[in-house]
Amino acid sequence: MDQRTRPSTPLATLTKALATVSRARSSDEVIATIRVTARSLIGCEGIAVILKDGDLCHYVEEDAIGPLWKGQKFPASACVSGWAMLNRETAVVPDISADDRIPHELYAGTFVRALAMAPVNVENPVAAIGAYWSQPYTPAEWEVETLEALADAAATALANVDAIASLSGTIPEPKSTPAEDPHPSDFASDIIRVAGIASVPTILDVVLRMTGMGFAAVARVTDTRWVACQVLDPVRFGLKPGDELPLESTLCNEIRGHRQTIVFDDAAEDPQYRDHHTPRIYGLRSYISEPIILGNGSFWGTLCSIDPNPAKVKTPEVLAAFKLFAELIAHHLDAEARLRTTQESLARERELAELREQFIAVLGHDLRNPIAAVDAGTSRLLKEGWTDRSPVVLKLMKSSISRMAGLVENVMDLARARMGGGLVLATSEGDLAETLAHVVEEVKVAHPDRVISAGFDLPPTVVADHLRIAQMTSNLLSNAVTHGDPFAPIEVSAHSKVGTIEICVTNGGRPIPVEQIEKLFLPFKRGDGKAGVQGLGLGLYIASQIAQAHGGRIDVSSDEQETCFTFSMPSKVS
Repeated sequence: MDQRTRPSTPLATLTKALATVSRARSSDEVIATIRVTARSLIGCEGIAVILKDGDLCHYVEEDAIGPLWKGQKFPASACVSGWAMLNRETAVVPDISADDRIPHELYAGTFVRALAMAPVNVENPVAAIGAYWSQPYTPAEWEVETLEALADAAATALANVDAIASLSGTIPEPKSTPAEDPHPSDFASDIIRVAGIASVPTILDVVLRMTGMGFAAVARVTDTRWVACQVLDPVRFGLKPGDELPLESTLCNEIRGHRQTIVFDDAAEDPQYRDHHTPRIYGLRSYISEPIILGNGSFWGTLCSIDPNPAKVKTPEVLAAFKLFAELIAHHLDAEARLRTTQESLARERELAELREQFIAVLGHDLRNPIAAVDAGTSRLLKEGWTDRSPVVLKLMKSSISRMAGLVENVMDLARARMGGGLVLATSEGDLAETLAHVVEEVKVAHPDRVISAGFDLPPTVVADHLRIAQMTSNLLSNAVTHGDPFAPIEVSAHSKVGTIEICVTNGGRPIPVEQIEKLFLPFKRGDGKAGVQGLGLGLYIASQIAQAHGGRIDVSSDEQETCFTFSMPSKVS
């Protein structure tokens, strides 16, 4: 049929239907949209949506002048919908009495005399959409392509439903191939970025005034998605920011591949595009689209303009202006990305500067005392020689040296965690209960006046870095000894749940304010400023890093009765 004389599909209605189907977030929503729009778009007397159910075809929804097969299931080998899905192509039957694919006994009681059946997701069909007529009829090419466009939109929507549901741990029905985009999002960040470019509305307005066309848009285009980011739509084409079109139905899909401008004044007169599916599906006569290429050479999307009437756009002036506008948009996107990167770098540098200052101040303060103790002990031994008090002095000096070694080891752990991409574990199989028991005994010896109880219910062997787990538990215990009620007992427990191992350290004392809990695991934070507290304030920070290195976390709960630090990690038992 000649494009100039064929009946045109209502442009806004088709666009709105495709966009609504594409952005549906449940299979029921996809089916409902097709049911209420397909008949009016195609001009047929019946529509049916069929889902693939193993080797069966399930007729789940219909909208027709008479009853069809809603709710029934048929073998895929015995119906046209099954043929379309098995052969991955649209079936067109102008006369059901003359086609051997038709199960005539099933059609005998219906009004159907002609049909077209399009598979949903041609590469891996999961459904089909059927259009039916009450008289023998050969559908026009634009009617078949409209049906296929609906099927493409349904395929995109069902893929998104499947991808989104898989992220939340559910399995939708029907199952389809997930979208290839790294994140099945609505490209909200891209829409916001384009909305933040003050010149885009002016660019779209100039485009329409310059070309005389009725619709202009900036579109984000990926391997699988076409999303409108900003539009100017005086002819009511029907798209808003955030709306989608099936990628395969657009010319932007081709531009993404060759990165060249596509432009024609009148599709009906253009030898390259007069038979192209995009102008026929959307009823377009004039079109221009310019690729938006970022500074790193990556394809981002397009600046495009369309109209259902011919327009004079294939001129050097219009082409140059579109190229300039696309480059301007790309420049703004690049500048926004560079600004964001600079801001992130500045924030990191400020954090490092603050960390450096804290490190120098705290380390200088905490090393001063043990160094002074060693210096005083050395001076006394040199002055007095060996006396009865010399062993006591040496013991104090050794304690100070051990304290300095601990400070240095904490600093090294800090450096490994912040500069080296995290702590490196040396995992092995071992008795975790025995590891924890040793830690508890060491703390008991160091603090004989404190009551510390322990109870463990763990598998015989656990795969972990036992030395690091011991260090983490020791840090949590030391924190409980330092900041807890000195007259209240401390409890250490460990147990195994399904797929998880938990270690809990509980103590009495004043509750930790809610606003302070999230700051507990920051480096150089030393609790509530209790007098006499020593250390770099790295104990809980390093404990949290050890937890993260094991794929786990430390949670804190605190009230008037007790404060509990709970470490949990995925269990790896042998």
